[in-house]
Amino acid sequence: MLRKTLIVGSLLMAAGPVFAQNLLVNPGFDDPDQLTGWTCESIYGQASWSSIDSLGLAGSGSMQHDVAAALFNNETVVCRQCVPVSELRTYVMSGWHFWPDDPKVAQNGSVRWSMVFYGDTDCDPSSILGFPPATVGSRPPLALDTWHHLVSDEIMAPAGSLSARIGVITWQDIADEPVRARLDDLDFSTTTVFRDGFETGNLTEWSASGP
Repeated sequence: MLRKTLIVGSLLMAAGPVFAQNLLVNPGFDDPDQLTGWTCESIYGQASWSSIDSLGLAGSGSMQHDVAAALFNNETVVCRQCVPVSELRTYVMSGWHFWPDDPKVAQNGSVRWSMVFYGDTDCDPSSILGFPPATVGSRPPLALDTWHHLVSDEIMAPAGSLSARIGVITWQDIADEPVRARLDDLDFSTTTVFRDGFETGNLTEWSASGP
């Protein structure tokens, strides 16, 4: 029987506002090409597709990160994608992560969501505008063989933002100990319902006429 838990602390709980459309491509890893939409990299590890789905759905799966044992800690597997955003809107990143009970891995690691905002539509490094602190969900003391929910704080896109590079990262916290994590049902959405929340100091997009 699948088990899921919510990570509670300084993070938002899942029973928050109703989010808009998910901006990520292939967030549930249901695509036949498995990791379509994601660009992954690692020096001491790899990203792959796993047939283990957070909801137990046949034909679906999850993203698996394996960080190999290395002499130094802070080794990572990182998968990213570039998505369109609008300036001065607030966004939230969320998803589920799973630490398998496997004697071959130590599981002293962490999963992190990262966001970087850019002033062009292609996430060009020359147009970077800002990057808020990453949201971190460490394995200890979380239970193994259980899906855990991780939700970021609400982050406002800086003025001039046109795109954001969203990253999901598995981090090796202790040197020379391998780490494995699975990730599924990722979501990056705006929490801004109206096109102008009065951040610009005027009534842009609003009409004073009657019904």
